[in-house]
Order: sequence, then C-alpha cells, then structure tokens
Amino acid sequence: MSIEKQKFQQLLFKVAFCTIACDGEIHEFEIKEMKRMGKSAAYFQGIDLSDELDNLLVTFKEKGQHIIDDLYAYLKATKLNTIQELLILEVAFRLAMADNVLVENEIKFIRFLRSHLALPDEIIRDRFGVVEYLFDKDYSQDIVKSETYSDLLSTISIPEVKEIESIDFSSLGDGK
Repeated sequence: MSIEKQKFQQLLFKVAFCTIACDGEIHEFEIKEMKRMGKSAAYFQGIDLSDELDNLLVTFKEKGQHIIDDLYAYLKATKLNTIQELLILEVAFRLAMADNVLVENEIKFIRFLRSHLALPDEIIRDRFGVVEYLFDKDYSQDIVKSETYSDLLSTISIPEVKEIESIDFSSLGDGK
C-alpha cells in the first residue's frame, strides 16, 4: 500500500511520539525540537496533532509499550519511498538527540526502526554520515531484529499517561 501525505504525517508523528517516549521520560527539549520541526518544515503542517495525540493516548492506554508493535506493523505493511524513509530516520535522530543524551532504549528503538525500512545503508551514510550504533550489526537480518525487539521490549519504559496528557502539542501542526 502506498501512503498519502496526511497518513505519512501521522506516521511521522507516531515515530516522533515513540522516540520521545521510549526512554521513559519526555523532556522539554524533545517537545521544543518537535515544535521547531513543525515550524521549519512541513513535517506536521496541516494536521491537528492534538487529535493525533488523543488517538495515540487511547492506543497507549490500551496497549502500553506494545504501541511500538503497531508502528512496526504499519511500517511493514506500507510502501514508503526513499525520501519518506529518510524523513522517518531524521525525525527519530533529531528527537533522540534533542536533550543531548542518547540512552540505550533510544538506540534500540532506532535500530529496530531502521530494520523496518528498506533504505540501503549507503543512502543513510550519505545523508547522515556514519551513525555508529546503526552500523555495528546487520539490523536487516531477522535474527538481529528478533534479538533487538525482545531486548527493547524487556527494557523499555514508557512515561505515565498523565505525563503525556499534560504536553501541549497543539502548535506543532499549524506553524505557530
């Protein structure tokens, strides 16, 4: 299945949400970076991200950390082009580094995210340079995917729902 612009923006927001939540804390720097991304590029323009956040919160309340399963299943079922896959990685990289601290769960999340993209390593290197933690194993192999996924789920810590509900994402999509 191919993906339309609005669905892709929703996917980017879900990637952003999972990236900032996978370490168990949502930092002010991460929210500020999302807002900068929304203002400086078309990542989230034209969609109501408060509605998107509400939908993600409902899913999160139902599934907890398995919200990540939904993300990966969607990525597997969706045909993305090279630019879309690069944007997904860019959002994850920018938000993981927004607080200038890259924790183990963010690395695991990005590794597993990368393993669900068809993007060749050469294109990733050309766009982002050498990202050491992406290229120390072959994350396209099923055995590594399985090990990484099990490890991610055993150590992941998602923030409390009340912490997530208190975040104001309303200005992300309107260019304010």
